[in-house]
Amino acid sequence: MSAIYFEKRGQQAWITLNRPEAKNMLNGDAFVELADAWDEVRADDEIRVAVLTAAGDEDFCCGGDLAKVIPLWMGTKQAETPAEKRLLADPTIPDKIVLKAEPLYKPVIGAINGRALGGGTELVQATDIRIAASSATFALPEPKVGIIPGAGSMVRLARQLPWAHAMKILLGGQLISAQEALAMGLVSEVVPLENLQERAQYYADNVCRQAPLALQAIKRTALETHTLPWTDAFKFEMEQAASVMMSKDAREGTKAFKEKREPDFKGQ
Repeated sequence: MSAIYFEKRGQQAWITLNRPEAKNMLNGDAFVELADAWDEVRADDEIRVAVLTAAGDEDFCCGGDLAKVIPLWMGTKQAETPAEKRLLADPTIPDKIVLKAEPLYKPVIGAINGRALGGGTELVQATDIRIAASSATFALPEPKVGIIPGAGSMVRLARQLPWAHAMKILLGGQLISAQEALAMGLVSEVVPLENLQERAQYYADNVCRQAPLALQAIKRTALETHTLPWTDAFKFEMEQAASVMMSKDAREGTKAFKEKREPDFKGQ
């Protein structure tokens, strides 16, 4: 059974963490398969949006399966599977799974079905629109065991949330409920678990109705200008706007508006 289930639904990629019996923790197979899934989303021009979710109704992801991956990295265990050998051979894979090594400018929707602990919360931060089940919880408990959340949280969280909220999660280690996460701005929406997939589908369908080049330019600008001075950021924004305005989709959108019909965007 694959650790990551990848399903292409037309213009949508649905990526499911598929180890519910192990709290959807990331073992060697999951690291490699998730990195490959993001590469496929990035490379496939037909895919306009990705949805990241998990199997089961208790856990989204409880972090890395440390008992399996730490010995590999420490050299106390030999790589046995092809995935474990790739994980050792390519040190960028841990960064790839949380979209640190290479950005993904296509929209990513997170459908968080349960506990997101450690690396699970770090995966959430790599998504854009975040729908959480009302039973979901979030935490970065790494300092409790003497380590740090080094898969993006120490950089991303203080940029995505107000400082005090970010520090509460980073320094406190306590569980944050879905409603607390919503109040902080960590997630976009909270729904009953039974409505989670339907709501994620709604957002994925809505994204697919937008012009894909426009959405990618919007996300690229938001990411690339986040720490730039205003003058440089506005310059980058105008460059992106000018590029999109020259696209066939921009002409199609204007034409469709005048003709009072839905546009047929091609990503060109």
